[in-house]
Amino acid sequence: MLYLAEVKNQNRGFVGGYKTELKLLASQGVDQTWNTLGGEDIIATDLIADQTGKGTLYIINLDNNKQLQGTPELAGSRIVNYLRHFSRTLEKSKSQEEEIEEWKTSLKIQGEEIGRRQAELDQQQQILQQQQEELVKLEEEKNKLNGAWEQLREEQRRLVDNQTNQGEIKGKLQNILSDIGENGFNPENLHQAFAGLNNQQNVLNNYWQQLEAHKSTLQQKQQELDGKKHYIEQLRQDMETQQNNLQKALTGLQSDQILLAEKEYSLGQLNLNLESLSRLDLEVSFLADDSEDIEIDFSALESMPLGKLEDTVNQIQQETAKLVNFVNLQEEELTLQSDDVKQIQAKLNQASEVERFSLETELADSQEAMKLLNETLVGQRRTLKRQQKMLNQHLRIFSRRKGIIDLDFSDTINLRPVLAEIETQQKLMQQQKDKLNAEINALRQSNHHIEDHVSEQQQQYSHKQAQLKQEEDKWLNLYGEVTQTQAQINLLEQLLHPIQEQVNIIRNHLQSLEQLTQKFGHGFHQLQSMF
Repeated sequence: MLYLAEVKNQNRGFVGGYKTELKLLASQGVDQTWNTLGGEDIIATDLIADQTGKGTLYIINLDNNKQLQGTPELAGSRIVNYLRHFSRTLEKSKSQEEEIEEWKTSLKIQGEEIGRRQAELDQQQQILQQQQEELVKLEEEKNKLNGAWEQLREEQRRLVDNQTNQGEIKGKLQNILSDIGENGFNPENLHQAFAGLNNQQNVLNNYWQQLEAHKSTLQQKQQELDGKKHYIEQLRQDMETQQNNLQKALTGLQSDQILLAEKEYSLGQLNLNLESLSRLDLEVSFLADDSEDIEIDFSALESMPLGKLEDTVNQIQQETAKLVNFVNLQEEELTLQSDDVKQIQAKLNQASEVERFSLETELADSQEAMKLLNETLVGQRRTLKRQQKMLNQHLRIFSRRKGIIDLDFSDTINLRPVLAEIETQQKLMQQQKDKLNAEINALRQSNHHIEDHVSEQQQQYSHKQAQLKQEEDKWLNLYGEVTQTQAQINLLEQLLHPIQEQVNIIRNHLQSLEQLTQKFGHGFHQLQSMF
């Protein structure tokens, strides 16, 4: 399990390295979330090789027994990635809040439209209620017709059974037919009821057509929504594959950059060694060079009074001492300049691409200054050597004339083998330098290709990310439209089905009344023809 820890204390060990105490601050759960930890859980480790300050954050991996697994990793880059992801999440949440506000506005408008349609349907329901009242009246008239019809049939039976009372029955039937003719049922009322009912059915049919159109639209949008969902899943898989490829490319680039930095550091050290070897070659060559002769009038020194010779020797010694001091100061300055070159080279080996250009310029200036100082010292060393040789000749003659044992000031060491060895080492180092330069150039070219590849992968990943965001936004908008259409369908079905049932009931009653009216009218005409 991953933990976020901070450095509480760090001490240098007895055998090198550091003993570091880490305080556990938070742990990562299975759902990739981080939870803060209470208490003072301290983990001690010697795997942190660099000296770090108190409070430095690390990402560590602990097993179930709180034992450290692997090397602690600086938490800076991960925290930056988490903050970047959190920022994107906030932006997405803000965008979704704006979309929700837009949906609320759209739903408000839809609510107003639904209210208007509800008012229309209420009006239609009032009309249906009026028609139902008219239907009740028609039912009452129907009952009257049924009563009259039964009365006619009864009288007809009596007429058949009793022919003697035919005149009386005939009179009664005429009275009944006269009543029906004056106060009977008017078929025009039934026709008007049918016409009003058909008008209501036409209005309902329009609403039913709208409902079917909404259902068809909903089906199309649901199919489109499913298609977009599948496409978004495919985009996510492609983006995950792209991210894995990008991570692999970045890992390869980082490995090559580390290798390049190591080889550049080795090249810098090799250049410093070559420069040191070149200075050593100059110094040894200078010590081994006995070719220069100085012009000394030995006969004048032999005949010169001893006191004057001693004064001359002392003067030469003083001049030689001054020259030695001057050369030593120049040597110290050369050493300091060489240290500056080494420090700049060390900074360059660890510098980023932004700092590298200025450090390379500074390194070239320091190397040029060291070269000029070294060339100046070459002449000064030759002057010092001639001065020392002159002093040795004067001291030899002065010592011999004073009766001191003649010291051999001219004995020298054969430095030719040392020069040969230096030359051999220079050739070997130059070969190593050429090889390192070739490897560095190859690595740089490879890095350029990898950087181009990484840049291309990053562009593709960014494009996929933007495309995914765009498709998700489209899916959300389409989802809102599907939800809106489904709400409209549900509302229309809830309103239309009860009204349609009432219309169907009224139609059935009117059709029954129409059949009864036709039957009664036929019988009525038959009776009229009988009289």
